[in-house]
Amino acid sequence: MPVKGLDGAKSRLAAVFSPEARAELVRAMLTNVLAACAASQTIERVLLVTPEPELAPDGVEVIVDAGTGHGEAVADALADPRASRGAIVLMADVPLVRPDSLDRLAAAAAPVALAPALDGGMNAFAFRGELAFEPAFGVPDAAAVTVERARAAGVEPAVVDDPLLALDFDRPGDITALVP
Repeated sequence: MPVKGLDGAKSRLAAVFSPEARAELVRAMLTNVLAACAASQTIERVLLVTPEPELAPDGVEVIVDAGTGHGEAVADALADPRASRGAIVLMADVPLVRPDSLDRLAAAAAPVALAPALDGGMNAFAFRGELAFEPAFGVPDAAAVTVERARAAGVEPAVVDDPLLALDFDRPGDITALVP
């Protein structure tokens, strides 16, 4: 799970929230996402990738990254031996995520499944076994790019349309999707 850190957190929400409020939003969403992971029947361990290891509560393993973006953070995590048999990559800003959504995503990974974000990005990605291609994170239309890469590698990904995984908080308009 990549988490950018609190300094400059959620900068695209600066028009609506102060820096302190954005930092608190990051902490609250991270707490919620970690709780969903902990209650999942599928997830055995959580690995947080962040430039701020103090964000990780007890029991959560950490990879300290440079904070240069989600793509690099995910690549670091997927290169880690702890992800060699499979993993779920989950963004930390998915406020509606529930354990059963994560379990359904994992079950759909035969060998790969993804959950697109409402804006075309990718909020969650699951795989089993060895990963034959690089998933796209932090790029426009990441879900579609990942599907293309999977197919080019001879893998047909399952696309899981789950509204609990589709909503993330990146822009002011995302808030109205949750609170009309």
